[in-house]
Amino acid sequence: MTAFTCRGRSDIDKIIIYKGLRGDNTPLQPDHYHGFYEIFCLLSGKCRFLLRDQVHELEKGDLVFISPGEVHYSRYYPGINCEMVDILFKKSLLYKDVVGDATSFMGSIPSLYLEEYFDLLSRMLSETTGLDEYSADFTTCYLQQLLLFLARHSIMHQPEPELINVRDADIQQATRYIYRNFRRPLTLENVAEVASLSPTYFSKKFKLVTGMGFKEYLNYVRLKHAQTALLTTGNTITDIALECGFNDSNYFKDLFRKVYGRSPREYRKNPEIS
Repeated sequence: MTAFTCRGRSDIDKIIIYKGLRGDNTPLQPDHYHGFYEIFCLLSGKCRFLLRDQVHELEKGDLVFISPGEVHYSRYYPGINCEMVDILFKKSLLYKDVVGDATSFMGSIPSLYLEEYFDLLSRMLSETTGLDEYSADFTTCYLQQLLLFLARHSIMHQPEPELINVRDADIQQATRYIYRNFRRPLTLENVAEVASLSPTYFSKKFKLVTGMGFKEYLNYVRLKHAQTALLTTGNTITDIALECGFNDSNYFKDLFRKVYGRSPREYRKNPEIS
């Protein structure tokens, strides 16, 4: 596999952001890598994106965070045009305490936050026209806001629970799968298959290793994300419940009260009460 530096550059001296339309008529992009960070944001359509040795299917609201030196490329489907925003920036603009090691990942923006996300990208793009002498500083601030946004809503690969030792790699794989797919209608059988274990044995081992049953752990992950959504969006409690994987808002409300001692509405009004 041949690798190329993007546009022949190993580094850049400023934030570069642009919006484009790509499709099957776009010249074929070779495998390549570069010496700076890239965030590829898909605004509409769908495409395939290779990152390292994995091909991801991207749809509206998905993004790819690419670290320096990581081989990647995009591929487009016949008849489908994709609107995208690409952001390129150097390592010195990363806040390590926010993004950790900033390793490459593919993430999806939850529908609850798409409007906020698209608005932020729009503001970044507006500054590329060089509105005034403050545009470069505003662009830097917006980039930091975007990174914080990704971290807050767990779109970045934040550290999942590290479990015991290599002997429990199958359960660790399961918890990571739950962590990254909690919005989907997961079942014990689905996740047991991911761990390559029978449902019965998986259920027993999961409880032994994590200290929680499968359903309890899944609800724990969903509730933690619901907590954030209650405090950072104006969305209805029903919408938050559905977005966080609960198919019954009443069940969500009852479970939230059982775990946190008050209703989602009460928590939203005053989260500081213990």
